[in-house]
Amino acid sequence: MPDSSHAAQSYSFQISSADVNGPLNLCETILSAQTSEPEWLKGQASFTDVEVLNGVPIKYSLTQTGNVDEFAISVNVLGSLISDDIIDRLRLHLSHVLGLRDDLPLFYRTFADDKPLCSTFARLRGLRLMRGTNPYESLIFSILSQNSSAQKMNKTARLLMKHYGSKVEFPDGSACFLFPTAETLARSTTRQLRAKTSMGYRAKSVVEVSRLVSTSAVRLDHLALHPYEEAMQMLLELPGVGPKVADCFLLYGLGRLEAAPVDVWIHRIVSKLYFKRRKISRLMTARFLRERFGEWAGYAQLYLFDYARRGV
Repeated sequence: MPDSSHAAQSYSFQISSADVNGPLNLCETILSAQTSEPEWLKGQASFTDVEVLNGVPIKYSLTQTGNVDEFAISVNVLGSLISDDIIDRLRLHLSHVLGLRDDLPLFYRTFADDKPLCSTFARLRGLRLMRGTNPYESLIFSILSQNSSAQKMNKTARLLMKHYGSKVEFPDGSACFLFPTAETLARSTTRQLRAKTSMGYRAKSVVEVSRLVSTSAVRLDHLALHPYEEAMQMLLELPGVGPKVADCFLLYGLGRLEAAPVDVWIHRIVSKLYFKRRKISRLMTARFLRERFGEWAGYAQLYLFDYARRGV
């Protein structure tokens, strides 16, 4: 560990398969179009993200070696001040955001006989559900996901960060932009957001939601204290937030695993695999997933979404 009595600029540590509850496929997890936060930047063999821990911006890169069952994750950290406490916080952060304590073996066992779902397990083994650490960021990113591809929503988020986020620099000479605060975007206008980020009609919702959050008219963290149905109804009262965006936020932003976002891909695949292509509504689809998979509905949705978008 770095000496907590002095500043360190870089540090490395490992997360082994013994530290994780079951398999992990880091690449599949990060590239699976989840909406907890903008996608981490992909290198040749690594994934890089930036987080502010204890008020200090740090950049970390993760590389997985081995296979999904027996592996090591090498974590390389950069920052102007890296202390023992920050490394401990980073370990907890990575465990949370990558769902490393989720009992994937139990998920696989529980639905081993659910033929449509279990058919995804071999190919997607180790795919984990990511969580956001900033509810506001997760909600805005969920709004950006409306009727948008993963590539487009991530491009829009990066433009949003570039034009409105704080710039941070690191000891290796690199720099990045943090996700903007609600207060910053509340001061913007719909026209400005459209011009600078190409988010189109979503800009109006982003500005209005940012104003509500910045004035504490809406406390997103408090939603975790409410039952699912109550939290859903409260989210549906927000400008531009429909059932799919609300479920995205509840699942990826708050880690409510009973939430199951339904977009065009999930709607189609559930109709095809479970209803013999019978026409059902998106609300019926979401209810079906919650009732069939219970506390694992979010995971089932994640695996079926990947199954559907690959055209299997």
